[in-house]
Amino acid sequence: LPKEFEQLKQLEVINLGGNRLKQFPYQLFQMFNLKEIYLGSNQITFLPDLFHTLIKVEVLYLGGNQIGNVPDSIGYMRSLVVLNLSGNRLRTLPRSISRLTRLKSLSLHNNQFSALPPDIIRLDLQELSLRNNPLVVRFVRDLTYDVPTLKELTGRTIKFHKIPYDDRSIPKSLVEYLNSAKSCLNPKCKGVYFESYHKNIKFVDFCGKFYLPLLQFLCTPACTSAPTFQMTSSESDDTENIPTKDMTNKFKKVLLG
Repeated sequence: LPKEFEQLKQLEVINLGGNRLKQFPYQLFQMFNLKEIYLGSNQITFLPDLFHTLIKVEVLYLGGNQIGNVPDSIGYMRSLVVLNLSGNRLRTLPRSISRLTRLKSLSLHNNQFSALPPDIIRLDLQELSLRNNPLVVRFVRDLTYDVPTLKELTGRTIKFHKIPYDDRSIPKSLVEYLNSAKSCLNPKCKGVYFESYHKNIKFVDFCGKFYLPLLQFLCTPACTSAPTFQMTSSESDDTENIPTKDMTNKFKKVLLG
């Protein structure tokens, strides 16, 4: 952009999407009245650490670029309501993201996130898009359940009924097998599993503000008391005690796929 562009001091909305910009235009950092910035579908790879000047911006769209890092100064954009970082090369977010107290929509799909900063729980989001990230793919891929073998069924029965055993009554290898039993994560189920288990996604409530997908292992699909994409509390897995309406108001959309 021409340097004189920064003289447009009263400009509030700028859309430069679908071009070949390779950097975030520095002139925008001098346009203090901007409220909406659209720079999607460009070739931007780097974001300057100057976002503290954009304190009035409510919408920042940077989807479809090649951005590999988000600077800490983005935390100063206290007016931000919508932040779209989809379709980039991001692996993490700065902890300062938690300062965006007005943020309602955060789009992170089609990136390389394997984890999110714990500070994100402070946000009061209504929409979070996470699909096509390692963080989600490892949860939603191959959620299958293999029928237990006769050996496993026998082992489950022995453990469930607490039948005593030792290496004098059965081979040592079977003792080791029985000792490897893992408890089902459903608190209402007293069963165990060995090699055959049901993968299930639950959304964990962090401080009543935010829900993130976690993978849990159950002994059978019957232990899933809600659909595969369910919401449960981190304080208690008893889904009957969860205020569904409150959860819906706090977190309206989780877009995983």
